[in-house]
Amino acid sequence: MLNCENRRKEILTIIEENKHASIEKLCSIFTVNEQVIYRDLIYLEKINKIKRTSKGAIYPESKTKKNALKLKQRETTFFKEKEAIGKFASTLINDGESLMIDGGSTTIVFTTNIVHKNRMMVITNTSTIGSILKKGKRNRIILTGGQLLKNTYTTVGDLAESVISQYRVNKAVISVCSINIDEGSFYTNIEEEAKIKQAMIKSANEVIIIADSSKTEKENVNFVCDFTLNKKLTLITDNKLSKEKKAALEAKKITVITVE
Repeated sequence: MLNCENRRKEILTIIEENKHASIEKLCSIFTVNEQVIYRDLIYLEKINKIKRTSKGAIYPESKTKKNALKLKQRETTFFKEKEAIGKFASTLINDGESLMIDGGSTTIVFTTNIVHKNRMMVITNTSTIGSILKKGKRNRIILTGGQLLKNTYTTVGDLAESVISQYRVNKAVISVCSINIDEGSFYTNIEEEAKIKQAMIKSANEVIIIADSSKTEKENVNFVCDFTLNKKLTLITDNKLSKEKKAALEAKKITVITVE
């Protein structure tokens, strides 16, 4: 179990990424009771990192941002969509399978939906996912180790990549920051994390990319992989993906599943 300081750091990361989080969800992720999370949120609010609400906490919007209300509405919608994506992706995972799961807000939501699975082997580069999965029965969890990125609390570097390369798994569940449909490629925003994603993809027989549809409107510079992998590749996204974009993706021979 994470100590108090590390738990609060990871809580802040989750709230920063998703712009809000409920006490119920945080209890589920960190396997602690409501009073523990309540005290954590009081502390984070006291140091001006978050703003508490009746059911959890939100990440305060910058006063210099324009259209703050519209932005907040979009972010809230994306969080709900991530929950739907994670829930559906979990139905593709069977008891006894071996997985690689990289760190990210969408993969964390996905992980909370596979806790009931049994006899899995999971390799991950974030202790948050490991903490969630320890509640399952007879699951083997392997943390890659490596250099800790302070902003994302994922581990990267040669050690992490070396550990990943030692295993061959059924499926890799990967999050990405942008999808370039014209180019036919997935990207992320941190070079070191791109290398981890590439290593996991190489070590898996099947790849599941989970990303909300807003990622088709964003640009990043760190290449993860293209659509023409020599293995089964599935993209799970939300139903706000336009018909035109879905058709363009499918024209490049990628399996696309949209969920509500």
